Amino acid sequence: MGVYYDIYTEARFNGAWLNIDSRVLGLDGKTHHAPLMWGQSWLREALQKLSDDTYAVAFDKLADGTKAKLGEYRAGRRIEAVDFQTAIKDRIKSSPLRRGFVYRHSIASFQTGEIDCIEEWLTPADFAELDKEEQHEYSYYEWDDRDGWYAVFKQIACRVKFLVNSFNDCGIPSEMYKDLTETEIKEKDVRLIIVTS
Repeated sequence: MGVYYDIYTEARFNGAWLNIDSRVLGLDGKTHHAPLMWGQSWLREALQKLSDDTYAVAFDKLADGTKAKLGEYRAGRRIEAVDFQTAIKDRIKSSPLRRGFVYRHSIASFQTGEIDCIEEWLTPADFAELDKEEQHEYSYYEWDDRDGWYAVFKQIACRVKFLVNSFNDCGIPSEMYKDLTETEIKEKDVRLIIVTS
């Protein structure tokens, strides 16, 4: 066995927490709750990066949709929350994390998905030491790794943005608008519920 992680998405809306995860119509004709993300070792590094930002949350303080999903299976699981905006979104930079001079064939292989990461690159100082003929084999390139904590953070941010937009587009029936003090959620209103078992 190993450690399993499930991540659920909740948003503060009109003073209450709502679960905004996707619901999927299964082949059995029933609607199934799909967590934001789940997995084992591939999530570990990213979740360890969040360890200083997480806080314990009691089961009764979860959104009803999250409680319904966890149900009777909550025994023996650690339930924590993290603020999406400060813990994840604010850590994502608009420009790529890595920069350097990369062998041209490696760039092409990385862009087409033949390789998952660029393991070797040169700093500007290293590149300057090459003779002119060797320099033609390299190009300046900026990239983010496809694995590791940063890639997981970017994936989480992309999924949360989709869920927030979906909720704002479809989650509030128009006849309810007159009774609400808020009429949309924002990414800053989102917390992630991390369940470890």
